[in-house]
Amino acid sequence: MSYCILDTRGLWIERVEQSSECLSLAFAQANIEKIMDNAEQRTLWTQAGALEIWTAQMVPDLPEAPFVIAHSGLDDGLYTQRDMIRIPMDASGTVAMELQCAGLPEPWRIEGERVRLRLDGNPRYVRHLEPEA
Repeated sequence: MSYCILDTRGLWIERVEQSSECLSLAFAQANIEKIMDNAEQRTLWTQAGALEIWTAQMVPDLPEAPFVIAHSGLDDGLYTQRDMIRIPMDASGTVAMELQCAGLPEPWRIEGERVRLRLDGNPRYVRHLEPEA
């Protein structure tokens, strides 16, 4: 089965926007791996977008942007995804995201009612990736 994943390790969050309904973590360039059926190599692409969480509740307080995500965990109510997000991602119900930001001692936890990965524009091809041994 062909699929795509967004690698959150090293993801540079350049802007944080928060309204009464939604928290948005915007990025200009995320690494996206495309894995195709029967292909020997995966491909690496980049694309801008944002992680959006509705009715977000955070512990501890929001770090100031910009910041880099070192590790992440996303619980969409069905699966827990570590250091990656499947594409497309739009899940409702009880959702939680835990972000370990580079340089901060404690992880940042966000809980909400919906999480969505919004991708903007067109993806840009970077290179083919060598097969894993």
